[in-house]
This record gives sequence, structure tokens and C-alpha cells, in this order.
Amino acid sequence: MRTELLTRSTALRRVRRGGFVALGGLVVWILLGLPFFVFPHVDPVPAHADVVLVLGPPMPQRVAVAERLLAEHRVDMALVSVPGPTAQWDVGALCRRSDVICFAPDPSTTRGEARELRAEAAKHGWTSAVVTTMPAHISRARTLVERCFSGTLSMVADAEPPYGTIAYQYLYQTAATVKAWLLQGC
Repeated sequence: MRTELLTRSTALRRVRRGGFVALGGLVVWILLGLPFFVFPHVDPVPAHADVVLVLGPPMPQRVAVAERLLAEHRVDMALVSVPGPTAQWDVGALCRRSDVICFAPDPSTTRGEARELRAEAAKHGWTSAVVTTMPAHISRARTLVERCFSGTLSMVADAEPPYGTIAYQYLYQTAATVKAWLLQGC
């Protein structure tokens, strides 16, 4: 009986200790993620840039940033990532404009979008770009776009709330950031 109580007591202590370690790890992960996923470094919009890249999907808040910059003549062109049919994202009219290039990224990732910016920049002689996406994506997108685009880059967050919840964004963006670290290059 005494041995059984000691075994239960030991098991309970181990479970409790494991719980505290897991909770501590979670708190550290949340604190480390704050500057990347919640309060990322956002650049000011420059007085002028060659292009604004709207990272996909073309959410209304991101498209609004591009349309505003075009209307204010702060950019000459917009490069809009449209994964899937344009009708799915309600950007048909936008994609018909002469100052907008819509494209389907290949691969359909931020890396594919950065590669498209590189290709279009080479074609058009662009040396400066504004990139817009949601705040939780800014830090990782900056890393990926900088690997492909050697010009002046300004990362601008839109007013879009995170998909789902911030907990989902922590999980998704952490996994995607690890992937970005492992897959070097453009």
C-alpha cells in the first residue's frame, strides 16, 4: 500500500512538473512571438515606389492599400497575387486595370510571390517596392521577399484582422517561419 502511494505521488509530481514546463514553454513562445506576429516592424510608406506587391490572397484590406497608393501616385504599378480564379476574390475589375498585374504565384506561397516580384522587377526595371500583407505575416514575408528582391523594400501592414484567431496565426506563422529558415534562397 505504501509503495503504491509513493508511486502515485511520484507520478503526480512528474505530471505536475511536466505541466509547469509546458506552460513555461508556452509563455516563452508567446513572448518571443509578440514582435514577429503581433507587433512586427512595419516600414513607413515611401513618397514613391515603383510597385506595390499585394500578397495573396487579395483580401479587401490589402487591395485597398494598393488602390490607395495607386490613387495617390505613390506607386506606378500594382502586382497582385491571386491564388485561384479572380472571381473567387472579387478582383476582376482590378485585374483589368492597365496599372495592375495580377498573377497566380508558383508555388502558391509567399516564396512564389517573391519570385514573381523578382521576375517582374527584372522585366520592368523596378528598383523599389512596397509589400502589403497582414501584420502577423510581415516579418516572415520580409525575409522571403528580401531573398528575391534586391531593391528598396517597404513592408506595410494592412488593417486586416488575423485569419481565425491569433492562436492560429502563432501556430501557422511559427511553422512557416521554421520552413523559411530551412529552405534558404529565393
